[in-house]
Amino acid sequence: MDERQRRLGLNETLFREVNERVKSVSEAFAEPASMAEFVCECGDDSCVARIQMSLDEYEFVRSSPIRFAVVKGHELPEVERVISENDRFTVVEKLRGGPAELAEAHDPRG
Repeated sequence: MDERQRRLGLNETLFREVNERVKSVSEAFAEPASMAEFVCECGDDSCVARIQMSLDEYEFVRSSPIRFAVVKGHELPEVERVISENDRFTVVEKLRGGPAELAEAHDPRG
């Protein structure tokens, strides 16, 4: 994994930690099927895009430490593959090797 991929991965894990806090707050006020606003978990540290997801959808993303939710078009094919998408967001999974290992090592649920 080169330095650019490492930096992108660290940015993504930071956004994931922010979303874990969003989820905690949302759980206190909403039903699991209701919508909440999460931040895009892409590797661009200047991205300010938001994603509407239900708490159940968020749990699907979090069911694997190598998955991230991004705005459509924010995928990085050199380090991840698309595993699902809808009109609100895309779920990507880190490729095995350096990117996946970094995501697993920084999993807030790990």
